[in-house]
Formats: sequence, structure tokens, C-alpha cells
Amino acid sequence: MPYDRPSLTELVNRIENDFIVRVDNSQTFLQKSVFKIFARVFGGSNHLLYDYIEFVKDQLFISTADGENLEKYGAEYGIFRLNGEKATGTIIVTGTNGIEIPEDTELQTSSGNKYKVLTAGTINAGNVNLNIEAKEVGTDYDELAGTILTFVSPITGVNTTATVIGDGIEGGIDEDTDEQYRTKILNRKRFPPHGGIETDYELWALQYSGNITRAWSIPEYMGIGTIGLAFVKDNDATSIFPSEAERNAVRSYIVSHLDSAIGKYVGIPITAEPGFFIIDLQPYSVNLTLQLYPNNSSTRVNVDAKVEELINQKGAPGGTIALSEFYEAITSAAGEEKCRILSPIGDVAVATNQLHTKGTITFQDYT
Repeated sequence: MPYDRPSLTELVNRIENDFIVRVDNSQTFLQKSVFKIFARVFGGSNHLLYDYIEFVKDQLFISTADGENLEKYGAEYGIFRLNGEKATGTIIVTGTNGIEIPEDTELQTSSGNKYKVLTAGTINAGNVNLNIEAKEVGTDYDELAGTILTFVSPITGVNTTATVIGDGIEGGIDEDTDEQYRTKILNRKRFPPHGGIETDYELWALQYSGNITRAWSIPEYMGIGTIGLAFVKDNDATSIFPSEAERNAVRSYIVSHLDSAIGKYVGIPITAEPGFFIIDLQPYSVNLTLQLYPNNSSTRVNVDAKVEELINQKGAPGGTIALSEFYEAITSAAGEEKCRILSPIGDVAVATNQLHTKGTITFQDYT
């Protein structure tokens, strides 16, 4: 049975009524009376106690705990919050020969993202390449090659700007939020390891790196006794689809890795390794043509967001997104009154090595 927590006003009124019952002289309950003051002081104290009790109640369960208390639950399962990683890259700096750019020299982008030089370098032949690292963790610090950085404190004889070269500044990984971390713990609790069932592969992939956001296992991928695993990195600015090196690293981790909770190596059964495949996922663009009313910019933006949300939630290797689900997503968009999907004309199914991705949405006036 739910308990309705009393408001501050209700607590004050209760205490005032208690005083009235116990004190005979009604003159003592004038607006500035000491009993009125007591009622407000005690009511406020009780209200704070209710706050604390509610906080303690929330910390009793993984589904509502936060911060350090959530980390205590995670530690019991050997699951630790991903602290995130700093993006790194290389820049080219130009200037007068012989001038040294010291270690820890700071540069920044036009948006304010700051980076520091990892190792000092001296300009030779008019330029020098320097390795840099973001000052903070997260994917927000990934930048493309060609991005211009500016020295926070200019150095005499050195151009005030530098250019990102090579593959850009990459490798930044976001720190787990409480909700992301909570999901990992709850998945471990709800789906405990069972010696290599399909959910084990998915959880191991998600544990490998915080950059991996979705994973799917496909039993009998290449026949009886085999299993396939696919995963993506939704927060990767370059591509959500993993490279061959990333796929190989995840496979090695799942085959055998150290479980910090028990101090032993765990992984798939030895006999399962020959039949374990990491799927090289390919995008399957879902293009839509639809009539919309009203066909204005704000409604189109809302519809686009709802379609993308649907594809990210329902899209899966070898999966199907029903046409009715597209209608449901579109009609839930703010501002939409009427719509008619012209294409696709049916459910959208993909192969086991493909994943639904949002393509182009063509909007027409509703007729």
C-alpha cells in the first residue's frame, strides 16, 4: 500500500493542531506566538527527516540508488563504472626553427575544448608534429583531421594556430552516467552467466568497452554449434560500426578475460571457440517517403527524431521493423496530425549481417 508523504504545510498544521489540543489558552496561538514559531521549526525539521528517509529508501535498491551507493552494488558483481578515456591525436605546429614547444602546453578549439601537449618538441624545417591529449574525458573531444587549434598562451616565434593531422583526435570515451552504469548492473543481476548462453556474449561485449552501446547474439549463425555476435558504438563520431581490429579485440576478450570480482579468468567454453564469429555488420539504410500534415519544419524535425529513435530501438541484425511501428512512431511526434507512408510499403527486414540505420526521409504535403 503506497504511503503519501505529508507536505511541509501539512506537517506544520499537524503540529499546530497538537499544540491547540494540549494548550488551553487560545490567545497563545496568535500569528506571532511562540507556539506558531515552534510549529514551523519542528515542521521544517520533520520535513528534512522525511527527505533523508526517502534518500535512504532509494539507496536500498539498484534501480534507484545513485553515486557511490550504486558503485557499491556494482562492485559486488565485479562491475565497475567506466571512468571514460581522453581523446588523443597529432597536430602540426609551424614556426621558427629551434623553438621548443614545452610539454603540457595547452591548445583549444573554437568551441573551447582544451588539449595539452604530451611530449615536448622542437621546430625543425619550419614545423614539428606533436602528440596531444584532451584535458577531459569524453567523445565531445574527438575532432576530425584538419581541425584548427589555437595556443591558449602564444609562444614567441610559433604560429598561434596548429592543425590536427593523421586520423584526427579520437579515442575519447564518455564516463558512465548513473543510468548507463545501473543498466549494466541490472543486466548482470537479471542475466547471470550461464556458461555461454546467448545473453552471456552480449553482456561480455558491453562490458568490454563503454564505447559499445548495443550488442546482439545470433545462435546457429553458421549452423548448429555456432554463434555470431554483432555490436555497434552509437557514440562514436566516426562510425558506429567497429573496425576489424575492434572486432578482433572484442572476440579475444569474450574468449577469455579476467573477472575482477572472483580473480579468475572466465569466457566461453573452450569447445565453443571454433564456432564463435564476430559479425562484420553492414548498414541497411531505411529510406522513407511520406505525406505529412502539417508539413512544416518543426513537425518534420519531430518526425525525423521519432523515426531515428524507433530504428535505434527496434533495429537488429536479422530483425524486422513493422510498417505499423513506423506509423506509431510518426503519429507520436509532436505537431503531427495526419500522415501516409508511401515507401516502404511493407515491413523492413534485414539479413543477419545488416543493421537498420536511418536513411533519408522525403516529406510531401498530405493530400
